[in-house]
Amino acid sequence: DVGAYDYVIFTSKNAERLFRKRLKTLHIQTKKKLRILRVGPRSDLLELPLKGKRVLFPRSNLAPYDIVKKLRQQGVVVHTVKLYTSKGTRLTNKQRRALLKGEVDQLYFKSPSGITGLLKQFRGKNRARIKKIPALCIGITTAEAAKEAGWRKVSIKR
Repeated sequence: DVGAYDYVIFTSKNAERLFRKRLKTLHIQTKKKLRILRVGPRSDLLELPLKGKRVLFPRSNLAPYDIVKKLRQQGVVVHTVKLYTSKGTRLTNKQRRALLKGEVDQLYFKSPSGITGLLKQFRGKNRARIKKIPALCIGITTAEAAKEAGWRKVSIKR
């Protein structure tokens, strides 16, 4: 029962949209008004007074689990639900050529899985060339993933 939670927390607009759609599709009505929090970056969750609260945390199948562990360490009762599955999008030949010819000034990443998905489409010298394009990341976790993957020019969109 969704109403058994003090909060439903989302780290993206898409997750919230998908969750509301899923409730409607399943004809699930809550007894009380849902207290919804949408935060970004995820680390902002650690600043909220949630100790002792029951939290429903719908998320992607690929979402990092570190934030859940940290919340639990703070005394938050967290129930995660895999709400959606992230799938990569294949680049068109035109997009691949634009990237490799240097026609793209910056790459915008919304998640670590986006970084992985892009890199899977390139090998060797082409992969190295892609990593030279500056990466603008939506948050700290994504920026760290870009650095770990080999990007040297990484910034965070605030």
